[in-house]
Amino acid sequence: MAPRVLLAWEGGAGRGHVVTLKVIAEALGTAAICDAALCRTEHAAEIAPFCDGVFPGARLWPNRSRREARGNPHTATWGDFLGDLNFWNPEFLMTQIGWWLEVIKARKSCLVVADFAPCAQLAALVAGIPSIAVGTGYSVPPSGLERFPVLLPEYALSIYDEDELLYAVNRAFRHFGAAPLHRLSDIYSGGGAMPRTIASLDPYDEMRKTPLLPPLNEKLPRPDGSGEEVFVYFSTSETENAALVDAVLSLTVPVRAFLPGADQEMKARFAASGVMVEPAPVPVDDIGQRTRLMIHSGQHGSLCLGLGMGLGQIAIPQHLEHLFHARKAAALAPVSIIGPSMTSADEIAGAIEAAYRDETAFSRARSVAVRLADDLFGDIGAITRGRLLPLIG
Repeated sequence: MAPRVLLAWEGGAGRGHVVTLKVIAEALGTAAICDAALCRTEHAAEIAPFCDGVFPGARLWPNRSRREARGNPHTATWGDFLGDLNFWNPEFLMTQIGWWLEVIKARKSCLVVADFAPCAQLAALVAGIPSIAVGTGYSVPPSGLERFPVLLPEYALSIYDEDELLYAVNRAFRHFGAAPLHRLSDIYSGGGAMPRTIASLDPYDEMRKTPLLPPLNEKLPRPDGSGEEVFVYFSTSETENAALVDAVLSLTVPVRAFLPGADQEMKARFAASGVMVEPAPVPVDDIGQRTRLMIHSGQHGSLCLGLGMGLGQIAIPQHLEHLFHARKAAALAPVSIIGPSMTSADEIAGAIEAAYRDETAFSRARSVAVRLADDLFGDIGAITRGRLLPLIG
């Protein structure tokens, strides 16, 4: 019988996590039997055809009480992200790690592939099996760092001491009879990492010892720039921004939207205004051929699609990871960032219309796509098999 691989997703939101794990499962094919433990199951149907079992998994919940007590500053480092997810609490970690250990045992897993699933990786260390972290460079820090670096220079105040977090992790490890970690970043030391990004978007670019994986599959299209639509992707809470919604609905150009984060009433409002509302994820080929300008939150995957297909982009970041990636992408290509200071629907609509009609920007976007093609595109299936199959024998 083929070895079993546990695909783990433990924290965060958005479809991209499931898509990443689906790519892994599809690439492994018959070489492994995959199980998927997902903290959110809205998009579970996408990965189910490639797995033996798909089921709800242990979930990391933000706890911002300590941050709010300090005036609610923004997160400074990846260690701060872990702190907000209760990594200061050894009892919580014991419960979380224990759940993953039971799953590893029950499914007879020989490898954990973790997309934002640090407790699953800790459980793999306790169980003595390898783990591989996958995702964007931002969410896949390398092991061996003495301290996680500050991610955005204007947000440099750390709420959590990494020594405190490491102490909590090692308390949990002692509970399970495992040897202690030396650094907090050793959470990611179980077998390697497969961050899918490009160096220009990676906050740990000069700190890695293993190569990056291209974020886009070689089979994706390279459009000719003839698309005329604005493609809107609002995956979570974007439609709670009334000015943004009003701006999109007032546009005088053709708009197509995929709105998995919106309720039916909001989707109906978009449709009534003339927007082509898609009921399911739009095939990338269609996005590439129809689209002139993409509007999204600055998700890493969306930014890479726009970069690779030579499209104009507008990012409306919802949190710091979006902002980090949007800023990095804007240094490469025409990516406009709409921040919280832009509160007028007319102003937002004007920025979108101006970006849509900027021929110089579109010419530059297509040039950037050609220049970055070797970094952005690759045979992900072959690369994934080459990295994972040696770990499962």
